[in-house]
Amino acid sequence: MVKNYWQAVSLIYLLASCNVWVLATGCATTNAPNISAIHKAPTLNHQLQSPTADSKNQNRNELPLPAQNLFLKIYKIDPAVASEIGKLPEYQGQVADLQIRSLGRFLDLLTTASVDEKSNLRKLLEIGKPEYRRYCSPLQAIFWLLEKEEYNPKESPLKYSLNTLLKYSWKFSENERWQDFEVVTDRLNAPELINYYEIRQFKYEFRSDSSGNPYTLFRTKTGHCVDVSEFTVYCLNKGGYTASIRVVDPVPGGRGPYHVVTLFEVDGNSFIMDNGRPLKYGIVPFSKYSVD
Repeated sequence: MVKNYWQAVSLIYLLASCNVWVLATGCATTNAPNISAIHKAPTLNHQLQSPTADSKNQNRNELPLPAQNLFLKIYKIDPAVASEIGKLPEYQGQVADLQIRSLGRFLDLLTTASVDEKSNLRKLLEIGKPEYRRYCSPLQAIFWLLEKEEYNPKESPLKYSLNTLLKYSWKFSENERWQDFEVVTDRLNAPELINYYEIRQFKYEFRSDSSGNPYTLFRTKTGHCVDVSEFTVYCLNKGGYTASIRVVDPVPGGRGPYHVVTLFEVDGNSFIMDNGRPLKYGIVPFSKYSVD
């Protein structure tokens, strides 16, 4: 346990710093799913439930006919998959030839997918909370691979594990995809995705202050444990998870009087995410977490 004195001092400083962050930029608001673009496909209207008034207002422009036909074919194979594809940002606005091409490639993959590949796709679609996430980020990662000119149709991404999929698809050098704070934090809508991003993007730097700023960390990619934990909580809250800052004992050999991590829940189970240290711990069950 943390010494009572330092625990009290740490909590006071952390609460103060959190208030500064709230006043400066506002709390993370829990997201809601995008309205699927399949509601912009008249060829599907007779098979869909009646769209809501909001969907009618937000999806006035019909999809191009080639995209409608591809969505219809995917819908006949797996309605849930078609609906999730329609929630991707790439299909929320004007659908270009690139998105039509990747949609056709996905149809080819789904048509020839093995039982194991279909099962793996289902697992990828379950990452995050469908009732809160704007869209399924692993599904977007698959479509990013299908957009590439050097795409190999014999190498199906439907068989990839999550880490392999992200390794091939999430190229952080592609600045246009990774420079907007809100766009990226929408994408980081599950603990596994946040952890993957933080381990590869953030560099630890000791500071003696107790303030944390997720946006500055995102911009500089350098920060201390409070910065990282604030960023983690921000992403988790947007994705519909219960998450909070937790003060723990100092890291062995560390220079500060305390250490800060993120406590969060998944299906009633508690976990710690600790990437605000030189040697990142990642995600650890709460009952097994130790700073040693």
